[in-house]
This record gives sequence, structure tokens and C-alpha cells, in this order.
Amino acid sequence: MKWKRSWLTLFLIVSVIAGCSDTDAPKESQGQSEGPINENFNETGLPIVNEPITLRIAGSYDARTGSNWNELETIKAINEGTNINIEWQLSPGSDWAEKRNLLLAASKDLPDVMLKVTTSDVVTYGSQGVFIPLEDLIDKYAPNLVHFLEQYPEVRNAITAPDGHIYSLPLANMAEYKRSDGNILWINTTWLEKVGMEMPTTTDEFREALRAFKAQGMEIPLTGIYNGGQYGFGFLYGSFGTLDQKFLVKDDKVEFVRATPEYKEVIKYLHSLYAEGLIDQEAFSLESQQMFSKLSAGEEATIGAFFGWSPDQITGVGYNWDYESPIAPLKGPDGQQASGYMNAQIDVGIFTITKANKHPEATMRWVDRAFEPEMSFMLRQGPNRVKKLPDNTYEIVPEPEGFSAGEWRVKETPYNSFVYGFTNEQQEQLDVTNLKEGRLDPDSPEWYELRKPYLEKWIYPQVLFTNEQYNGINRYQTDIGNYTDQTAGKWITTGGIEEEWEQYIKTLNQMGLEDYIGIYQQAYDTYMKNASK
Repeated sequence: MKWKRSWLTLFLIVSVIAGCSDTDAPKESQGQSEGPINENFNETGLPIVNEPITLRIAGSYDARTGSNWNELETIKAINEGTNINIEWQLSPGSDWAEKRNLLLAASKDLPDVMLKVTTSDVVTYGSQGVFIPLEDLIDKYAPNLVHFLEQYPEVRNAITAPDGHIYSLPLANMAEYKRSDGNILWINTTWLEKVGMEMPTTTDEFREALRAFKAQGMEIPLTGIYNGGQYGFGFLYGSFGTLDQKFLVKDDKVEFVRATPEYKEVIKYLHSLYAEGLIDQEAFSLESQQMFSKLSAGEEATIGAFFGWSPDQITGVGYNWDYESPIAPLKGPDGQQASGYMNAQIDVGIFTITKANKHPEATMRWVDRAFEPEMSFMLRQGPNRVKKLPDNTYEIVPEPEGFSAGEWRVKETPYNSFVYGFTNEQQEQLDVTNLKEGRLDPDSPEWYELRKPYLEKWIYPQVLFTNEQYNGINRYQTDIGNYTDQTAGKWITTGGIEEEWEQYIKTLNQMGLEDYIGIYQQAYDTYMKNASK
């Protein structure tokens, strides 16, 4: 297609210009780059190396995209003209955690680059020298990334370890609409019409709608996955003055959500729904694919309401948009109506360079091509999914027959498994009006604007902890997490929270809750101090 070739050509031209404009960079390496640089390496322009080299990169892949990344349009464009060949050592997402842990534990036969490591791995293996510091390499060889970090200091704060080093490069989507939680309540409007009701605006009205669905014979009025994140019950928490998070910050004070009076009221409400048979009785054992199967089974919708980002990829094709959302949080019994102003989508540990890498300078120049604005746009959106218009905006290319919307989007990009730096300005270039006619879509900034009045800045920031703090977190989080999960499950299904709450708080304190909160408070205080510099 002509437009696909045109964006690729434009990207290559811009990349060469960006590389050639780096002539004022200092000739001597600094920090981790000290010492002679291989004569094969070019500090500016293309090729990056005169004689071809091969980099081994290990990570995980999305099954929809596949593991042959060298055939993706985006990766072809990054590789073009560099003389750098990539040997991808990619594992299915379900296997990557085990594979990653084995590589790091043995610290032998390390690849040159590791993708998608945990934040604790970033700090631990960075301090041990398994991952090399990157800040000097960034400053000297990554002009695209430097510009992005200058534009968004929040990203630099998120990727800087407590020791002051940067050990990993991020995936960062700074689109403002992403500040709104992806956990959204969707209600079948066909069924609302059937029972003669309007879209509910309060928790009481929502309960009445579910009761009406059940009375009309709907077997599952509401489904969701307890602790299911995007598919969980988090949308309802804001109606009681809290959010479905582990920790929140209110007035600079860190609180553990599951020990608050607001959380208690959430559980009481969920129990009232469960006791009447209004919540899917399998909510505590469902996997996401099982939930999707329930939502897409049959010629007509059989579920009244559910939680998720959008119905267009997970419900039956014939009734995708029978489901609409209240958009604003439901108003609770005390008038509470909150939603969380989320952290930006910054995945910190996406790209690390290991000590085995003999070409760190060339690697940094290569990966910086992913942060070139046009390239980041394509990595995020998919080159096949968007078409550039004469006014420099992009329209969505609808998925062809045989593809779901999700499959089409990731056909030519690693998407959320690789680095990019996507700006809010780029999001504003995207014309989303044809995503679905006459309806709001969560990808639309208009959606965010309608929710904006209800957003509370309570979310705990993205922080890299010290090794000592990570050890403390590991000491407490499993036992406290398991205990709170078990009690929540019991209280939702059988009740008893009112009678057992005092003992519950006492038990949490005996398990070290105050120390657990203290770790997060200390890290938050340090983060805020450094962010203010």
C-alpha cells in the first residue's frame, strides 16, 4: 500500500537527519561508556556499524503478533540501514517469567538485551552489574529519547533507580486519556429497554437494574473477576470514596486500601449483590478467557453487565454495542463519585542492556530509533491500522474481514512488548471518530473529558524502591495479600464483615501492616523530594 511505504520512507529520512544532527556531541565517552569505542561503530548517521553485528534480544511476545518480529513492518523500519541484525529469543507470555528468572539467576549465557523485566529486577540486577547503567549512553547516543524525557520529566523520574542510575528504558504512553482507569462498567441497553429502565446513575439504581434483569430470566445479571484488574469490580469502589488499589495517597499520607472504612462499605455492597444472586457465582474462579466466552456465547447477549475496557473485542459480534457505559462513576449512598487519576502508562523494565553486550553504544543508537516520534506512533498504533492524511492527522483503518480489532492492531508491531515514547500530542493527531459510529469509545479523548470532573489524584506514583525496601515488601505482601483476599471472598459470599472487622484490623497489625505501609510512605516521601529538585 502506498501510504505504508510512505511512512516507512519518511521515518528513514527523519532518522538519518536526526543522526546527522548529533555532530555537536562530545567525542569522549563518559561514565559507563569510558574507554575506546570499536572502530566499527559510527557515532552519527547510518549505518550504525560498518560491518554487520548481531544482537541477541530475549523477551516475550503476544500470541496475536507472533514471534517472528524481524518480519514486522515496524521492526523492519528500525533495522533498515543500520547493519545490525537482531536474533530474537522470544517466549510466550505465559512462559517468560520463568525463563527470565532462570537467565538472571544463572547470569550465564545472558542475551545482549532483556525485555520486560520487573521493577525489582531492574534495581537488584542493576546494582549487581548484570544490567549496565544507561544514563550516559542515553545522553550521548539517544537524541530521540533525550527529547522525550525532557518533554516528560515524569518518565525520567519513573526509570531512575534510588542510586541515581537508569538501568532500563521504558514503554511510555503519555496520552492524557490513559489517565482514566480502563476498568469500566458496561450495561446491556437492550435489556434496559426491555425492563423499562434508564441507564443507572447511582449504586441503588444499578442494583435495581440487576434485579430487573434477573426477574426477566437473565441467568447472570453481572459478571466480573474478583481481583481481575481491568475486568474486576474496581469501577464500584469510587462510589464509596476509595479505589481498587493496594495503596493510595491522600493528603501525602499513604493508606492501605483494605484497612479503610471506605473499603468496608464496598465489600458490604458487593455482598448485597451476591446474596441476591446478581453477581456471577464464578466471579472468584473465572479466568479472563472464560469470561470472554460467557460474553460472546450465543446469538444474543445473555449477560446484563460486565467490567472491562471496551465490549468491541470480547462480546459477540452481533451485539458488541448493545453494551453502553454510565461513563461517570455511579453515585454512592453518601454522594461519593470518584475515579482514579491514573499514573501514565510507563512500563519501566521494558529494555535492559546486559553486561554480556559487547556493543552497548550501537545498541543504544539502534533502540533510540524506536523513540523517533513517527516510529513510536507506529509501534503504538500499528502501521496497518492508521493512514496519514494531508492535514497530518491519522484516521483509523478498520480491521478487514477475518481480523478482530485487537488482532489487526498488533499485526505489524510488538505493541506493548517493546519500547516507545508516545506523546499526548500524537494522540491528538489520531482521528478516532470512525471507531464506531454515534457512540463513545474508551479510545476517544472525549471519553476522558467526560470523566475528568470525577478523577481524584489518589494513585500511588510509579516508584523504584531500594533493594532493602523491596525485601521488606516481599516480607509482607504475600501473607497480607492472601489474608485480605480470603476474608474479602468470605465476606462477599457469606457476609460477616460488620462483626469481624475489628478483629480483621487487629490481625493485619499483627502481620506487620504498619511496617508495610511505612515502607511505601518512606519511598513516596523520597520520590516527592527528588521530583521537586
